[in-house]
Amino acid sequence: MIIIDTERCTGCGACLEVCPTGALYLVDGRATLDSALCRECEACLATCPNRAIILSEQENPMAEAVRLPAFWPEGHGRPASEVIRVRTQSAPLPLRAKVLPMAGAALAWAGREILPRLADLMLDTIDRHTTRLSARNEAHRRETLVSGARGGGRQQHRHRRRGGES
Repeated sequence: MIIIDTERCTGCGACLEVCPTGALYLVDGRATLDSALCRECEACLATCPNRAIILSEQENPMAEAVRLPAFWPEGHGRPASEVIRVRTQSAPLPLRAKVLPMAGAALAWAGREILPRLADLMLDTIDRHTTRLSARNEAHRRETLVSGARGGGRQQHRHRRRGGES
């Protein structure tokens, strides 16, 4: 789990630039982490010049209560009470958040490795087919020329008109 030490953070914004999910943003000049967006890639850890971003060893921290005084404007007559702020555990990543990056990597690999080979195979097949057809057409043309020279080609018939027709 990634934690930001707000006392060390100077708000330089270096971590915001390297975060691929946009889980970091500045609030009051200090870095703040949105744990719902954070994938814990740890890219921000190495870029923080003040080492204000820390990786906690606790995988499942218990919720801890923090007591803060509530401030009411004067004249409202409400008693000062305490507000309890509770840190809750973030929900586990949904299955699609785990599967989609793997599916994207598999599709990228297929596009880079398999598709060019399939394209080459298809082009070779088309070239062979075209070569066979042109060879057949050439052989047929030669055969027609040779047989036409001997008179063995297509015969033309002349039709005579009958005497009674006009």
